Amino acid sequence: MIQLTIGALLGAAAALLAVAAHRRLTRHPHCAWCATASGWRTSDHDTQLCRGYVQERRRERLRDRAHGRPVIEPDPWGHMWLLPEEIAERAEAEA
Repeated sequence: MIQLTIGALLGAAAALLAVAAHRRLTRHPHCAWCATASGWRTSDHDTQLCRGYVQERRRERLRDRAHGRPVIEPDPWGHMWLLPEEIAERAEAEA
């Protein structure tokens, strides 16, 4: 009887461990930028809406403009996740 109980407990523990390992190994990140930049598991948000991704693209656009390179990609984000430099630039343009 005791061997049966111990076997059942060990079997349940092994099953829980297998389920936990399976969930951890098969869960795919939804935001490729977060997964690459931070290495953390990511919540389900689209890369195009990710703060880090958007701000990195904005910094690239600012660098390209500062160096006189053509900026081909339009600004699809509008006012989302503005950089401090862009806020100052837009405030000067409005004044």
